[in-house]
Amino acid sequence: MKTLIIGANGQIGKKIVSECIDLGLDIRVMIRDESQMSYFTRLGVDAVVGDLEGDISHAFNGCEQVVFSAGSGSKSCPKKTLLVDLWGSIRAVEESERQGVKHFIMVSSLKSCDPLRGPQIIRHYLVARNRADDSLIHSTLNYTLLRPGRLLDTPATGMLTSDFDWDDIKNAHSTVSRDDVVSTILAAIITPHSSNRVLDFIQGDVKVADFMNTFSREEATV
Repeated sequence: MKTLIIGANGQIGKKIVSECIDLGLDIRVMIRDESQMSYFTRLGVDAVVGDLEGDISHAFNGCEQVVFSAGSGSKSCPKKTLLVDLWGSIRAVEESERQGVKHFIMVSSLKSCDPLRGPQIIRHYLVARNRADDSLIHSTLNYTLLRPGRLLDTPATGMLTSDFDWDDIKNAHSTVSRDDVVSTILAAIITPHSSNRVLDFIQGDVKVADFMNTFSREEATV
């Protein structure tokens, strides 16, 4: 199964690519501009240029699975958040439907299900993610929607949890290592489930493999 990785040049995206190469998985990466191409060609990866604000249809050709880990970035203006995190996500979902993609893995954000729970400074981003998540949930695609807590550049713990009280959770504690998020994405790539699932998680006390196997279906409220 060939997997398209959208957002491959990002912090999480590059880690996913590296792990997929180590495992010998068949991947294609979609990058935003030509200047990013040499990094991936040196790795021997099938790479195509596709801007989420422009034409992306060619990137999906022949791919049966999609990982969407793209984002406008924390320093981007709200306009970019709308064009990339919201509209880019929706366009990727719609293109996947048109091209018969069998499994779509979306990397979202923990509080996207209720943006007002998030810090005021990123609520516009959480609203964008909320609407993008909703487009995936109501699509015809088989999907895995990953909604991790605030990402940290810390070593992987290999341990996650979704067992937390939404009323008590504080932003300072709703965190997870980027490397642990990569592990969840990789698990979803390797063993896609036939039923749809939404996984809200932070660092916890359950091994990643066990955590991923726990969820066969999770209904989402968006």
